[in-house]
Amino acid sequence: MLKRSMFKRAMATRPAIFIAGALILSACANNTYIGAASVEPAYMPSQLGYAAQPQGEMKVVVYGNPFRPGMPDPVFAETMASAMVGANFGPTINFTTKPTEPNPDNYQVVVQFTGDPPLSGRDICRSAMRDEAPQTTESSGAIPVRMACCVGPKLLTEVLAHFGGATGITVEKSEALIARMITILLPPSNPVTANPLESELKPF
Repeated sequence: MLKRSMFKRAMATRPAIFIAGALILSACANNTYIGAASVEPAYMPSQLGYAAQPQGEMKVVVYGNPFRPGMPDPVFAETMASAMVGANFGPTINFTTKPTEPNPDNYQVVVQFTGDPPLSGRDICRSAMRDEAPQTTESSGAIPVRMACCVGPKLLTEVLAHFGGATGITVEKSEALIARMITILLPPSNPVTANPLESELKPF
């Protein structure tokens, strides 16, 4: 479990990044790990309840599918969204690829598996807002996974991980990774600034 003090110590030297280096998962023997994450000044944990309005849902967009063609893209995407449910701090959010109603400010979580080329969190948010799927590719080695929390085309937080290993990848392992990533993506506090409303969004 990440502690708030970790965020504060990291932010003391680099205000746009709250985790650096390798945060090794329990599956470290399989070379699955979270490498870095960032939080933008505009991220406000108190707004997560609003972000999930009007039905307590938050839209999830997934680009790429390492289990294609055995697992259809829509099924894989919804499986990843379901893995997020219950893993975030704060209010209960039903993460889903098919929300009942869209959020008026377009809050959403976007995940990219195996980007070709890898996109930044800012580019992922912009692509999702324009409904333009970035290119993805097959990979026999470790698979890069980037997750971003977006409001419209703007980035709020992002997490980068690598998924894979000698024993191969499975749907269950991808679910475990996604659950850990959403916990880090939506932290319970913003260490960047005491008042995010007084800061402008900064690029990752």
